[in-house]
Amino acid sequence: MPASPRLHILIVGGGLAGLAAASFLREHHDVTVLERFKLEFSRNDYAMSVAPNTHRLLLQQGIEDENLQATVLTYVWVCDASGKVVRKSLSESLARFGTTTIFTRRSRLHAELYTLATTDRLPGKPACVIEEVKISTIDVEEGTITTDRGDTLRGDIIIGADGINSAVRAAVLSGAVDVAGSAAAVPSGLAAYLCTVPRAVLAADPVLAFLTGERAGMASFRGADPRRRILVYPADAGAFQIVAYHPEERWAAQFAREGSSIIRHVAAARVVEDFADFHPSIQEMLRRATTPDVWRIRDLDPLSRWCAGKAVLIGDAAHAVTPHFGQGCNIAIEDAEALGYFLGTVTSAAQLPDALASFEALRIPRAHMVQFASRQVTGQLSEEEQKKAGQFDSAAFMTKVYGYKSAEDAWEELKTSETEQQCAS
Repeated sequence: MPASPRLHILIVGGGLAGLAAASFLREHHDVTVLERFKLEFSRNDYAMSVAPNTHRLLLQQGIEDENLQATVLTYVWVCDASGKVVRKSLSESLARFGTTTIFTRRSRLHAELYTLATTDRLPGKPACVIEEVKISTIDVEEGTITTDRGDTLRGDIIIGADGINSAVRAAVLSGAVDVAGSAAAVPSGLAAYLCTVPRAVLAADPVLAFLTGERAGMASFRGADPRRRILVYPADAGAFQIVAYHPEERWAAQFAREGSSIIRHVAAARVVEDFADFHPSIQEMLRRATTPDVWRIRDLDPLSRWCAGKAVLIGDAAHAVTPHFGQGCNIAIEDAEALGYFLGTVTSAAQLPDALASFEALRIPRAHMVQFASRQVTGQLSEEEQKKAGQFDSAAFMTKVYGYKSAEDAWEELKTSETEQQCAS
C-alpha cells in the first residue's frame, strides 16, 4: 500500500510549543522548525509546573519523569507574610485526575521535546530545525516565509509558535477586521522576580525548613496587598525556585526604555525592599538567592480566531496568559497535541480549512476560559466583567483544566454535547 502524502509544515519558533508541535506532527508530515536564536536550553531557564492535563500527554509521548528529573507535587501550603502556615492541603492530582503535577526545569523539558522532534525516538521523519534565522516577511495566503538571508520557504501550513510578540500573529491578524482583541501584549500591572535558592538555606531556617521535608510541594507567602506574594517550589534536587510577584510601578519606565519584558541581574536589596514587611527568614531567603531577574507579567486579549489562509497560531502567540495558574506552557502543549490529532489524517492542502476550523472550535473556548480566569483572580477584570463573572469557583476551574485528557477525547465530548443540544431544541 502506498504511503499517504505528507504535508510540508513550517513551524515558526523552536520553544516549548514549537518543538512539541513538531513532535506530534512528524509521524505523518514533514516538519521544518525555524528558530530565531541558537538553541540554548538554559536560556531563560526556570522551574515550572507541569499539570495533569499536560503531564499525561508528555507521558504518552514517552517523556518520563526521570528524564525531566522531576519532583512530584504532593503538598500545597498557603502562608501569610509572617511565614505562618494558614492553610495546607494534600495534592489530589493523582486521585482525581489520574496523573500527578510535577515540577521540572524548563531547560529539561525543552531538551526532551527537542529530542522527540529530531531523533528516532518517535515514528515518522525527524523534524529539521534551522537555527539563527530571522524572518522578513510572511505570506499567510501563499504559505511562504522570506528570511533576512533572502531565502524563501514554502509550506502547506505555517504554524506560529513564536511567542507573545509573534510575527505570525501580526500576519494572521493584518487586515482582519472581524478579529476581536489586540495583537499587542497587554501589561497586567504586575512583575515577578525570578531566582533560585539553595535547598540548604531553607533547610537551615526553622521558619522555612518545612519546604525541604518528605512532603515536596509549593508554598505561597502572601502579603496584605494581594498583588505581593512569593511562590517557592522545587527546581531540582539542590535548589528551589522563587517567583516573587509585586506591582510593576518601580520597573515600568525601565521596561519601556529598554523595550524588553525582562530586566537582568537586579540587586537583591531591591527585592528585599519590595518585601520589607515579610518575615526576616523570607527576606534572608531573598538575599541568599541567585541574582534575580525581573519579568514583566503580560498576556493577550482573547482572539476570536487563530487562523488565516495557510497559517495557524498556537501557544503564547495565540493566547498568552498570566502565570497565576501555571497553565501557559501546559495549554500550549495541549495545542500541539490537538494539531497532531486534527492534521494527522490530512493528506492534501484542500483538507486543511476543515481541519483548522475544527482545531479552532476545540481550542479557542478552552484558551479563553484560562485567560479569563487568570485575569479574574488577579483583579484585571472591569467592574462590569467581575459582576457578570461572580465569585471565582476554583474547584470547578481545576476540574475543567486538569481533567483534560486529549484532543480526541475533548472533540468527541464537544460533538456529543452539540448533538444533544440540537436534539433538545
